[in-house]
Order: sequence, then structure tokens, then C-alpha cells
Amino acid sequence: MSAEDERQERYLWDPAAPVDPEVRALEDRLASARFGGRSRSLSLPTPSLRNPTRLRMAMVLAAAAVLLIAVSLTTYWSWRWSWTAGTAWAAEIDDTTDHRAVKTSLAVDQPLHLARTTSARVDIARIGTMNVSPESTVTLAETTSGRHRVRLDRGSVSVRIWAPPGMFAFRTPAGTIRDLGCIFDLTVDGEGTARVRVDTGWVQMDNNYGESLVPAGAVADMRPVARPGVPIYRDASDVFAAAVRAAQDGGDTAVRGELDTIVHTARRRDVLTLLMLANVTTTDVKRVLLARAAELWPPPSDVSIDAIVSGDRDQLWKWDASLDLPPAKSWWRNWKDALPRP
Repeated sequence: MSAEDERQERYLWDPAAPVDPEVRALEDRLASARFGGRSRSLSLPTPSLRNPTRLRMAMVLAAAAVLLIAVSLTTYWSWRWSWTAGTAWAAEIDDTTDHRAVKTSLAVDQPLHLARTTSARVDIARIGTMNVSPESTVTLAETTSGRHRVRLDRGSVSVRIWAPPGMFAFRTPAGTIRDLGCIFDLTVDGEGTARVRVDTGWVQMDNNYGESLVPAGAVADMRPVARPGVPIYRDASDVFAAAVRAAQDGGDTAVRGELDTIVHTARRRDVLTLLMLANVTTTDVKRVLLARAAELWPPPSDVSIDAIVSGDRDQLWKWDASLDLPPAKSWWRNWKDALPRP
């Protein structure tokens, strides 16, 4: 580096160095473009909505965007829930013996009988899917916009439905299984007993003897000649579950025989079972079940056990509504995802 270059270098980086004439001359020429942070702050132009025309335009564009989204969603769900009456459902049958899948369809009043080595996947119109286990018999009984009914005479199915409550239901030898917007498994055994296991949301079981609402995490049985069983959570103790089922199968006498076991093995989570069992029992048993339920989950302040024992079911349902249960009316919130599994 030459002496002149070294002098310029020192002046550029060392404020105490002697002034270099050439660099100083260049600084003087550029002085007018120098930025002074204190005397002249840096500001960027910002858009203003104070102009009424601009403000109205922004509001119109925002409203149009919201309207477009709403119309698109409405159109999509209207299409998804609509269905031409009597149209067959797409299906695929898998054979485990030769690992071959055959596309077919499930037509109205045409039973699908599956062998021991075959299973099926069925599209429920556009609202969900149904996986049918081997050795099952299912029949599409009715399919229209807003109403789909399937008969399950025997076997097991796993169902995922994304639709308003009641749009889809199974008819079984024991009664009707109504989807309330959820994911559930259903089995019908050789005696016609239906058993439902709910993963998300709710299922309603009903027949000529009564009805039962089964929430996510619970199971319930329904026999052809008895009212549907009360829901029992799958993680309940085996002793508690067995006592509740024995009580239901044997009537009031059996309930009294199992009462001590039911009361002493119930957990806080089992209050729903206690309330629903109390709903179908006689006065003396009802009071004992409700007293234990109150210990585990105190009822709202305006709910009286005496009133429930006297027949005020509205108070029982108010207590039931205070439990930590899936939202029955906001059915779309019951799915962990909004789209079918691939």
C-alpha cells in the first residue's frame, strides 16, 4: 500500500488521523445529501383511510370477501349433503385371500353379504364412510337428500359421519341407532343385540321401550325386548360395568342387588351412568344413586334431588347438562378433523 493510500485509509477509519485533502474534498461535495437523524427524521408514507372514498371501498371489499366465503361454504355443504334419491353408494370390497380390491356399489334393497375373508369400504353418499367387517350383512334401505338409512342384520361396522344429527341411522333387530354427527362402531350379534361404541360426538339408541344417548368414550347395549342400556364409559372398572349391566338386565330387583357395588365403585366420570340409571329406576333406588352422584359431581344450585325423585325430569336433565360432555347441538365440533381419512 502506498503512502497516499495509507493516509486515506487512516483518515477514513481513524477520527484522530490527519485530514486527507482528496477525501475531504469528496465529503464537501456530498455534504448536501448527508442524513441528519436529529434535524430530519426518516418517515415512510402510510396509506390513510381518512379519505371517505377509500374507507368505503375498503369496507365494500371486506364485505365482499366475507360474502364470497359464506356463499362458497354454503354451496359446498349444500352439495355435500344433497343426494339424488335412490342413487347407489360407491363401495370397494377387499378379499384377504388374494389381496384384491373390487370396486362395486351398494344399491337400495340389495343386501351386501360379506364372507369370512372379505371386508368392504362404503361411501355414505357424500357425508361419510362405512367400513364393514367380514361376515357382516348390510342393506341400503333408503337414501335421499337429508335422510339415509342402512339395515345391519349382523356383523360389525365402523362409521364416520359429517352431517347434522339424524341424517344417517342404522336399523337393527334391537332398534334404531341414530348418528348425531360423530364417529362410532356398531356390532349386532347372533341374538340381535346391538352394541355401540362412540369415539366422538353422540349416538342415540331407541326402540319401542325407550331411548339412550351415548357420548364419546362410552358404550351401550340394546336388546330387542328391553329398553336401551345406559351409557358406560369404556375406562370404567370391570366391576362397575358388570354391576350396571346386571342391574339393567334384571329390572328393579337386580338393581337393588347390585346397588352397593355400583355406588362404591363409581368414579366422578361415572356420574352420567348414575344419573341415567336413576332415570329408569324406582324411587328408593333412585335416591341412593342420586345421592352418590351428588357426592361425585354436585348438581347446580337450583337442582333438587327431592324434586327429581318426585318425577321432575327437567331437573335431572339440568344436572346432566352441567357435566363435562361433548357438545350435542354443535355437532361439527365433535370431530377431531373436518375431512375424511384418506
